[in-house]
Amino acid sequence: MNEVLFEVVLKELGGIIVDSDLHISHLSLRTSSSILRVCSASGPSVKLHVLPACLELSSSPLLRDQALKSLLELLEQLITSNAVAFDELLSALQGRLSGTEKLSVSNLAKCIAAITSVTTVENREAVVGDIIGSLESALAQGSDDAMGSKEIQLSLLTSGELGRLVDLSAVAGVADRLQNIYLTSFDSTSEEAKHSAAYALGRASVGSMSVFLPAILTALEQNSEKKQYLLLSALRELIHCHQLGDGGDISSSVPEILPHLIKHASDKEEGVRTMSAECLGSLACLHPSVVFPTLRDLVVKHGSTSTSGDASSESAETNGDALVCWTVATSIKFAIAGRADAKVLSEYMPSFLVLLQNDDLSLAVLNLKRVVDLGPFKHTVDDALPTRKSTLSIFSKCLENCPGSLDIPMFMPILAKALEDVEDVQLQAHHIVISMCAHHPLSVISAVESFVEPLEKTLNKKKGQKTGTELERLNDWIKSGLRVMVTLSHVDGSMSCRKFAEFVERTKKNVKYQSMLESIAEER
Repeated sequence: MNEVLFEVVLKELGGIIVDSDLHISHLSLRTSSSILRVCSASGPSVKLHVLPACLELSSSPLLRDQALKSLLELLEQLITSNAVAFDELLSALQGRLSGTEKLSVSNLAKCIAAITSVTTVENREAVVGDIIGSLESALAQGSDDAMGSKEIQLSLLTSGELGRLVDLSAVAGVADRLQNIYLTSFDSTSEEAKHSAAYALGRASVGSMSVFLPAILTALEQNSEKKQYLLLSALRELIHCHQLGDGGDISSSVPEILPHLIKHASDKEEGVRTMSAECLGSLACLHPSVVFPTLRDLVVKHGSTSTSGDASSESAETNGDALVCWTVATSIKFAIAGRADAKVLSEYMPSFLVLLQNDDLSLAVLNLKRVVDLGPFKHTVDDALPTRKSTLSIFSKCLENCPGSLDIPMFMPILAKALEDVEDVQLQAHHIVISMCAHHPLSVISAVESFVEPLEKTLNKKKGQKTGTELERLNDWIKSGLRVMVTLSHVDGSMSCRKFAEFVERTKKNVKYQSMLESIAEER
């Protein structure tokens, strides 16, 4: 193919690089990179037709995964092939910050770091100097507006991403100044600045581990609980990058890291313990033969409650044991999710399964409801929700296709519990009850009394200030509960249950349900 044909193709590719279809964008970016690689003379065409779409994509909050990776590769190639001047591309990317959402800043930082890592040493040192200068100036001002700005967030994230790609300690004084900037930023009142600094510290440690890792571990010994969370967050980023294949061999540092993670395994703050568990889980993926024996030893030491003559000290020790075991169990979860070596894990799994026999309820359920600290606010995550939904789906399918293999009466208490769960689980349970009314009425009648309270709670959901789609969704939820009640009331023998009959009578007399009940009657 000649340059003319390449230009035609590149023109078409530029038109389909959009964030609404990241897979097509990924393929288009890969194709553009291939064209530039085999025909360096097509550089002007790439700059004219493809680069504008790349710049648009770089500031999209939707950009991730393969599309992001392909974009970074193309931007690097534009610099190495001299298709675009470094200063020009740097200015264009920095110009995208204006009007960009804060969620998109990290993508811009990756793009700027990528092109800076492949440019000349002089250009790279100039960029690093500008970043350090802007950060030190903002820290000197000390105001929330200065540290919380997107410009400072971009500078912090860019320094970290660049440190992941190149050894910043090779430039005299840079690593020490950045280290001071990161740790000082932890004192900022801006949550964005603190978390960006923790992220940057972890990422920068990848390329200069001999400088930054000792600083992180030393700071873990000296700082307050809030800073420990941030430092563990930085450590997580370092380990995660190595897990993805970045950086060199981390094995020599594992013995230095493990004691700090074990120390925080019994921390009273769940966020700190979770961060410690995530680090242990990621390390287990990298060095299972070292980490799994350590976790097993923790289970052996803390898995059984020791006795003491002092009741208060015994209670404190028992609580500490439970927290350590919780952290171990959570780290195993992260290790499995990270696809740790199954052969090595299987050797130690019997020791870990002993945790399920622990009488402490918070441990037995592995704290499946956990609070995630997102900085300005906290978010509760229910890790067991997907499992509960899957369980109901499996039961529903079995009920439909092979009911003879089920012990249906044994499942009825679980179904009653599902009727008072979160909305998605409740709706699944509603469908199952309605189906059972037609095919397994005797089982339903025997459990109908246990359905009354959860159904009544659903019908009495407060609408508050909800409007629009939120109000419509709530009304559908309530109507689904009414539909279950009506269906149950038509099953022979259900109204013989006094509690259920009174519930039906109360509901039908309530004026606010009349329109929904009429609509349900029309459905039948």
